[in-house]
Parts: sequence; C-alpha cells; structure tokens
Amino acid sequence: MNLKKKLQQLASERENLIITLHQINGAMKLLEQQILEAEPESNQPSDTKASSQESKEALSKSKA
Repeated sequence: MNLKKKLQQLASERENLIITLHQINGAMKLLEQQILEAEPESNQPSDTKASSQESKEALSKSKA
C-alpha cells in the first residue's frame, strides 16, 4: 500500500472515530441528565464528599 492511500485510509478512520466520540459524549450527557432527574437533590447519598462536608458544617454551627 502506498503512502498516499494509507494517509487517506487513516484520515477516513480518524473521521469515523471523531464521529463515534461525539456520539459517546452525547450519550453520556443524556445519561447524566437522566440520572440527575431520577435522583432529586434531597436523596443524595450521605457518603458523597459534598454531603459529608455539609454535614460537618451543620454540626459545627449547631455546637456554636
């Protein structure tokens, strides 16, 4: 296979990979949106960093 043909093949493969990447990114955004809609903020697990930080702040305020 000559270099010009190989370059064309690689360019075509690159385009296909870019398209696939955009499709995956779109699917991930949709899944993230569905997850956020399915789990309201009040039902977040307490083992998350943000939730545990908020709990610590609330405890320190209640002691003061």
